[in-house]
Amino acid sequence: MTVKISLFTADLLRAAAACKPFLCAARSAPFLRRFRRRHPSSCPHLLGCVILIPNRLPISPPLSSSSSSSSSSSSAASAANGCGGDFALSFLPGGGWLGRGPATWEHLDCRNGRVLLKNKGSQELAVADPVSRRCVSLPTPPAGRAVGYGLFTDHGDSSEFRVVCVSRDTASGELRALFLSSGELAWADVAGVECQTDLAAGSRAMQANRSLYWRLDGGERMVAFSTASMEFSVLDLPPDLRELSFDAVDRGEEEDVNVLHLVTMRGFRIELWAGTVDGDGGIAWRRVEKSVRFHKVPTEMINPSVDSYQHELDVIGVAAGVLFLRQWNHLFSIDLETMRLKMLPNEDCAEALIYPYTIAWPPSFLNQQDKAGN
Repeated sequence: MTVKISLFTADLLRAAAACKPFLCAARSAPFLRRFRRRHPSSCPHLLGCVILIPNRLPISPPLSSSSSSSSSSSSAASAANGCGGDFALSFLPGGGWLGRGPATWEHLDCRNGRVLLKNKGSQELAVADPVSRRCVSLPTPPAGRAVGYGLFTDHGDSSEFRVVCVSRDTASGELRALFLSSGELAWADVAGVECQTDLAAGSRAMQANRSLYWRLDGGERMVAFSTASMEFSVLDLPPDLRELSFDAVDRGEEEDVNVLHLVTMRGFRIELWAGTVDGDGGIAWRRVEKSVRFHKVPTEMINPSVDSYQHELDVIGVAAGVLFLRQWNHLFSIDLETMRLKMLPNEDCAEALIYPYTIAWPPSFLNQQDKAGN
């Protein structure tokens, strides 16, 4: 007989404080993933969007999450601001984003409250937390030509992270996946795949189904690395998506764990595609959803012109149920639950790198409880 127990955040804190075995159980990532799936209000919250404009400090305009969690998102944002969050990362050695001379840091990835960076001078890697103003230095990856990086954070336990470096092996020419965890802080060469194509220019890591994905040059395929099985593979993309920008999205449904979902914008409509891996290692794609058209709304928010109608909406990323898009030099967001479209503060985003920023809320509450108990 299976007994189902419904817990709320306060109950979870009390259970974690009861004894060490309960604390270990409550801190396990599988348990927290199920807990947050059952209680969406405790899932990571979207605080805003980090906009990196060349030779300027980052801009992070605040943005509420979905209407059902806007209050808690607002509380998270207020707390993040009140606890001395430093999105200029001035606490990094050398002075943050702009730095001083050779100590300038380059942005590599951003996920669940953590930022992955590389020092342009020393090539040192670091994972920084702007809210707690802390950073973890990482060793330089082993020999090989690094062609891409990805930061993986588990929504079950925000205190843990993993970093994947995609490297081109100089001897065999194949792509290799180098793996580092926050518990070990040492690189391991875990998998390789025959692939002569490099990652697409500007390709950022996408996270879904406990895997990271990078688009390959040419737009016809992408590489996938599973943090669960440590497998590295190449996946074909559907022809309809090869010329479009998209992002991978985790539906959070256990029955969909083996189905990869991609969200894109085509013809000013949001489309959701599902890919299922077959027994031969291939992947079969089908479009499962299509939204109403968003053709006139963005152009009415800005000064309508011929140029604005000629630029479709490009997908920047998806975080906490919010889809970020860019049209020309303007940035928009669409709440995927309500389909409400917003225009973010007027900044020239044509040349900017844009990363949605989320944090787990309450942030690392079980770790804080553990410290309090000791």
